[in-house]
Amino acid sequence: MLPAVHQLRYFLAVAEDGQFTRAAEHLEVAQPSVSAQIRRLEALLGTPLFHRGPGPVTLTDAGDTLLPIARRVLADLASIEDEIS
Repeated sequence: MLPAVHQLRYFLAVAEDGQFTRAAEHLEVAQPSVSAQIRRLEALLGTPLFHRGPGPVTLTDAGDTLLPIARRVLADLASIEDEIS
């Protein structure tokens, strides 16, 4: 099963912001929602995407692999929206 678009957006926001709280602020959603969607994405993929601990979160090897793919997928979806508009 493929991840939902919002899960990829949330993943990208956390990866770029380095914090779940800051990503939630940028996404204008509650932080628990971001955490829940990342947990679902990790469960779907069967691997952690972030190293969690004190300070900023960092990407695992799987997260590093997913990052350019997520960027590409979201950019392609934005292109579709632009072309159809």
